[in-house]
Amino acid sequence: MIAIGIILFLVVFLGVGWAVSTEMFQHRAWRRRVDSGDTDIVAALVEEALATWRRGRPPRGTAANLWAGVQSAQLMAVESNGVTISTSAQGEFRAEGAARVQVTSALDEAIALAARLLDMIMYDVPNLRLGYVRVDVYSTFTGADGTPEQLPILTVTGDRATADEMTWEALTPEEILGRFAAAYQRAPNGQPVAIELPPVPGDPPRPTEQAAADFAASLERREG
Repeated sequence: MIAIGIILFLVVFLGVGWAVSTEMFQHRAWRRRVDSGDTDIVAALVEEALATWRRGRPPRGTAANLWAGVQSAQLMAVESNGVTISTSAQGEFRAEGAARVQVTSALDEAIALAARLLDMIMYDVPNLRLGYVRVDVYSTFTGADGTPEQLPILTVTGDRATADEMTWEALTPEEILGRFAAAYQRAPNGQPVAIELPPVPGDPPRPTEQAAADFAASLERREG
């Protein structure tokens, strides 16, 4: 019985060791591709993180509307050292008697959402340490013909050097955006004003299937 127990222990030990080693080598391969300037792997890592957050429940202490903004975030453009993320924000309302009153404006929500996404993209995407992250936040306006339309109300670009020097937990969302290149405008009534976005750097992410096929083909050419 002792011999059987030892054999089972060795089998489990070797199996776990193999799995850990395989994952370690895979992570090293991803980091090498990131270091080489491969924008496809940068896009893939960000897309995977976004997909994970979409499937996840709000972390404890995170407002549902804030987490909804995180879950609606999309990757718009990618460079070897940075990405541009787009999302949307709406004001929060609550019932007071027979009426619904606004608690926070869409701009208040956009500021909190942009600060949260900067933090998450910069620090919570495995195997990726970007030089910059840009977040563009849109909100819903009523068009001239009465139909709703989404227009940008905030843009912020966070750089790595500034981010690494900050104590994020000690700052309010507005203070966080104040450390970076942020642009937004508040009307006298506290509501957001639509802004014009600067040109988006980089290129749109390629479809994952196409990027994976091209990478596999490049490996075949090297081996051939």
